[in-house]
Amino acid sequence: MKKALIFTPIFLLLSACSSMSPIQKESESSSYFDGAIYEGKDFYISDEEIQGERYRIFHQASTGFSGTSGIRRSATKRANGYCRKIDRNKKMLTVSEHTAAPPYILGNFPRIEIIFVCVDKEPIQTAATVTDKYDRLTKIKALLDSGALTQAEFETEKKKILAEK
Repeated sequence: MKKALIFTPIFLLLSACSSMSPIQKESESSSYFDGAIYEGKDFYISDEEIQGERYRIFHQASTGFSGTSGIRRSATKRANGYCRKIDRNKKMLTVSEHTAAPPYILGNFPRIEIIFVCVDKEPIQTAATVTDKYDRLTKIKALLDSGALTQAEFETEKKKILAEK
């Protein structure tokens, strides 16, 4: 009997952390805020038009004592994992974020819904890559100064080098 008294609160504490929905295509699902008494508010909407298949992820805390930042972190981590599962060179890019608004009472617990797209990770520029870029610019400048390149050829090559990532 004593074991039940000890383990029951621990079990309830651990199992009541939050609830998560499956990650779904936005086109095949509806918002978890639709029809809710507390509709929440748009926290973030991207200014740019982001191309690609859109996905929806929803997390909700089980109490009003949790903050939105914790469930945002959890949802973002799951979304990034989902994108990496599709292709290890992908990452999630947030299109929009909708959150519950305080007061967190009567079942209006912190909630977050993120619409995201899986996009390619940008290649990482190393110090060697940047140094190499400037070395090549120095070399083509020397060729321009020596007369081996015309000004137009120099400008064309310079644009190519600077456009590299």
